[in-house]
Amino acid sequence: MHLLKYILLLITGLMVTLMVSAIERNTAAQVSMLVNTCVGCHGNDGSSVGPATPSIAGMRKPLFIKAMQDMKTGKRPSTIMGLVAKGYTDEEIEMMADFFSKQKLVRYTQNFDHEKAERGKELHKQYCDGCHKIEGRTLFNTLAGQWVPYLKVRLSDFRNNNDTSSSMMTSALEYFIFHNNSEESLDDLLHFYASQK
Repeated sequence: MHLLKYILLLITGLMVTLMVSAIERNTAAQVSMLVNTCVGCHGNDGSSVGPATPSIAGMRKPLFIKAMQDMKTGKRPSTIMGLVAKGYTDEEIEMMADFFSKQKLVRYTQNFDHEKAERGKELHKQYCDGCHKIEGRTLFNTLAGQWVPYLKVRLSDFRNNNDTSSSMMTSALEYFIFHNNSEESLDDLLHFYASQK
């Protein structure tokens, strides 16, 4: 009788282990499928190699989720991502956010003007470093190494009030432009971000 009880316990334990293993394999396969739909534009593991597409590697999970939800609802303008985001459930977005938040960002070499980058470095320290740190933990997405054409479009969206996803960013950009009174200052800032590797 005792032997039968132990055999049943062993079989039950084995069945639970196999079920958990099957669920984990299924989840891993689902994450892989979801992530593979992103890498065509955003690069392997989320480090973009194209000038119009942002890197999403290392993006903080809540920011990834917010960006996807904002594109899904149209709060954040996009070219095709609004349509793509609508195809994902909240659970799938969370799975992608979890994956990309754990990836190491690779910053690819960009052309930049050294003089402009030096001026941009000072502007970054003065206006942007509080939220977008170059070294250390950043509150928001890193701007260092993001492609300049992409950053120009994003800044334009904020300046023209096309992007309503962050009133804080819109205000910060207005403040920056008001105090610098120059498009060249904005260009200097972008050259600084392009210089970061």
